[in-house]
Amino acid sequence: MYADLILYNSVIYTMDDLRPTASKVAIKDGKIIAFDQKVDQYWGPYTRKMDIKGKPILPGLIESHAHPLDYAANLLKLDVRAEVAPTISSILTAVSKKAEELPDGEWILGMGWDDSKIEEKRFPTMQELSEAAPHHPVFLKRTCIHNAVANQKAFEKSGISEDPADPDGGHFHRDPDTGELSGLIQENAMSEFAIPKLTADQLRQAMLEAQKHFYEWGITTVHDMAVKKEEMVVYQQLQKQKDFRLKVRLWLWAVSQMGWRGMENEVLALGIGSGYGNDHLNIQGLKYMLDGSVGGKTAALLFPYENEESCGLLYMAQDQLRSHVTEAVKNNLRVSIHGIGERAIDMALEAIEQAATLEQSKHMRHRIEHCALATEDHLQRMSARGIIAASSVGFIYSIGDSYLKNLGQKRAERVFPHSSFKKYGIKAPGNSDMPVCPGNPFYGIYAAVTRKTMSGQQLGTKEAISVQDAIKAYTVDAAYSGFDEEIIGSLTVGKYADLIVLNQDPFALQPDQLRDIQVLLTMIEGEVVFQRTRKEGYVYV
Repeated sequence: MYADLILYNSVIYTMDDLRPTASKVAIKDGKIIAFDQKVDQYWGPYTRKMDIKGKPILPGLIESHAHPLDYAANLLKLDVRAEVAPTISSILTAVSKKAEELPDGEWILGMGWDDSKIEEKRFPTMQELSEAAPHHPVFLKRTCIHNAVANQKAFEKSGISEDPADPDGGHFHRDPDTGELSGLIQENAMSEFAIPKLTADQLRQAMLEAQKHFYEWGITTVHDMAVKKEEMVVYQQLQKQKDFRLKVRLWLWAVSQMGWRGMENEVLALGIGSGYGNDHLNIQGLKYMLDGSVGGKTAALLFPYENEESCGLLYMAQDQLRSHVTEAVKNNLRVSIHGIGERAIDMALEAIEQAATLEQSKHMRHRIEHCALATEDHLQRMSARGIIAASSVGFIYSIGDSYLKNLGQKRAERVFPHSSFKKYGIKAPGNSDMPVCPGNPFYGIYAAVTRKTMSGQQLGTKEAISVQDAIKAYTVDAAYSGFDEEIIGSLTVGKYADLIVLNQDPFALQPDQLRDIQVLLTMIEGEVVFQRTRKEGYVYV
């Protein structure tokens, strides 16, 4: 047997404890067959060789919690991120310009504003948005996707009264001085709006474009954490296309919330269980939502937000969650529960504990998503049942300033406690929750090591971890979280040759340089899917 491809002249960090490093690797039929001295015996007349020019190699990175199709859809929406529209005026200008391009009555949809980063430190109001686009309904989601702002036309177009009642788990914000609607829409109240949906073909084309961004960040596998019927259709279409190479893990949206229709009943009726599918596309389990976000002040905290009376929102009662989780587990479905604040994490743990025995829970590897403010008690309980902390540690860099502002220094220093996760033996894959935050995993690795925000503020150092452990969070630990440890996550003989070439060695850099690492080349199953520049000289021989 001869290799299809040999990579040589590199420092290969395998993330496999049995063989931590190597200098060359042989690949056959998309999988790794040998390292170092054994590679030469697989050289044949048609074997290609690639000189990596001394650059480091890592396993392909795994984004353990993201919304890929939402990210793809956002490529078709108005971009109002602070990097693009840093002031209220610039947001309103973008809305006005879009209104000029569209016929009256068509929706202007946007994504990405963040009041903690906007110069005025507030959200654009209903009145401002109405003046910017008086003849168009406007609906702009906050970066966390748990809040939005809308103009008067959006309320009218959706048939929402001027004095709407708050739905369960949602809130129509009002100006504290006048009592009038401010235009800020929180959590389940967003589902009251008649937002037009993209077609499956539009989403498919957008995802093919978005896939290029994933490759550029070194991501070769992604967990989609909110899959509904529409996403299922798109992914099935994409799997038929040879140019869609990204591996995708599907977490099915269970209960109707946030304007998204739940799939729990249909999934249970069909008898679909966790693991259904193949190495490239498979179903992981059911996703449940308990609370909101810290940035939007809707995460369910134990104590009030700084300078506020509110402790956030909960989407459902304990008995409701317990019933859902018990039924899912009984039907061989893993559960993933969004829990950021202490109250939400506690509810998630109680539901999992009551759904099955300790040993059954260990076997299923249930997950708590984000798991930002886990207490010592929570850590002990998670450890006992093998529950995974799907940690959005990337939040620290991208939106950590809002955590400091809304939680205060003391509480902010214990968010995403990776050192404590390691102490208790809890697997804690890192993630960005993109498009909530930028999808570059090296921002998350940087955050896990330095605990620094984009502005340079630090959320303490007690929960900081090593570069090695931070990279493991996006490779071997992330693979474990999806029952993928036998096929991806490390560069090991028999596993897929999903790997990336970097411009700098993460183990030789100062911590503050980690966020500047760039991916030069991304390979999936032995095929190059992204190359930053041909000047690097990665040519086949």
